[in-house]
Amino acid sequence: MSKKLWNKDFILLLQGSTVSVIGDLMYSVAIGYWVFEQTGSSSLMGIMTSISMFVTMFLSPFTGSIIDKCNRKWVLVGMDLLQSAIMLTIGTLAYMNKLNVPGVLIAAFLAALGSVFYSPAVSTLMIDIIPDDDMVRGQSIFSGINSLVNMVGTAFSGVMVAFLGVPFIVVLNGLSNLYSAVSEMFIHVPQTVQQGTKVSVKNVLKDSKAAVREIFSNPCLRVFVPCALILNLLAAGPLALLLPFCMEKGFTVDMYGYLMSAWTAACVICTLLLGVVKLKPKTRFFVMAVGFCASGIFLIFGYLSTDFLLMCGLAFIGAFFNCAGNTVFNASLMLALPEENRGAILGFIQSASVGGTALSTVLYGVLGDLFPLYIVFTIGNVLSLIPMLYMCGHPKTKEFIISH
Repeated sequence: MSKKLWNKDFILLLQGSTVSVIGDLMYSVAIGYWVFEQTGSSSLMGIMTSISMFVTMFLSPFTGSIIDKCNRKWVLVGMDLLQSAIMLTIGTLAYMNKLNVPGVLIAAFLAALGSVFYSPAVSTLMIDIIPDDDMVRGQSIFSGINSLVNMVGTAFSGVMVAFLGVPFIVVLNGLSNLYSAVSEMFIHVPQTVQQGTKVSVKNVLKDSKAAVREIFSNPCLRVFVPCALILNLLAAGPLALLLPFCMEKGFTVDMYGYLMSAWTAACVICTLLLGVVKLKPKTRFFVMAVGFCASGIFLIFGYLSTDFLLMCGLAFIGAFFNCAGNTVFNASLMLALPEENRGAILGFIQSASVGGTALSTVLYGVLGDLFPLYIVFTIGNVLSLIPMLYMCGHPKTKEFIISH
């Protein structure tokens, strides 16, 4: 492993991912606006958003094991090429005025199949190309730059929807994924312990069972995985439904873009700060605990606000604290995973986390058709404070963060 953080492979992965994220972000805003404009249903929008999450929830425990056995470079390249083909097809249909809701849902499902292989490949590769003592900094920089382009992309995507239309944005997303695939061809990807091992149902199930045993044998993971599922179920859904939330409040698509920009700006500042400053072990735990708890409180007030500028300010503070808590915990988690079964364990953890988010998106979408979204969002976040306080106050959580 390179001893420098800014090595060639890290830079290539970073810039390829950055370009891809710009396209994906603008596409999600554009296609979400298109679906809501066509149907007026927040529940259908929630279902569309949750397709990728459900695919991740059910397949991640197995695809992580497969990634441990494959050449991750060609997994990354292949999945980006698949995503590019899907988006260019959708864009062409949109230009021909032949795009429909079932077609969008099918595209979301196919793209999700590619993503469920792509994500564990990136996550495990980052552990190999970033020095251990720079893991927090490396992940912070990676997340910070992606958050920066998310902020810019979200702000401009609202304008682009209004002036350039959905087809242009969809095609742009396809081209961004194509560029990412080309960049990834030049990355040197270290061989994993299991690379070359035969991929079979028997071996994948064996790895999956070993991953489950590792999760339940780790005292902290026994606390974290259930809490992550509950937290995402109660608090993750609103972020996927902010567009109908803003429209319900009387805000415009452009204002939605600015609100999301405030969120991502906070993430940029937080991650870049963590990328520069090295935190002591006890300070890391303090940052995580305060970050998780404070974020929930500020977001509750944000959902209740009727003033757009005040809402943006509260969202900024809530996002800053949320990003701080997640960054510290994720860096510790990565270093704690055993190399020989890293992908499979990550898959199960991601499955629990994304599963809660997927269920949350559908649940909030359905409730949003029955009640005002700001009431539903507020009640969900108030309830989320209970498992959040339990996890942060648990002695095993503190021990885990300090020791990793």
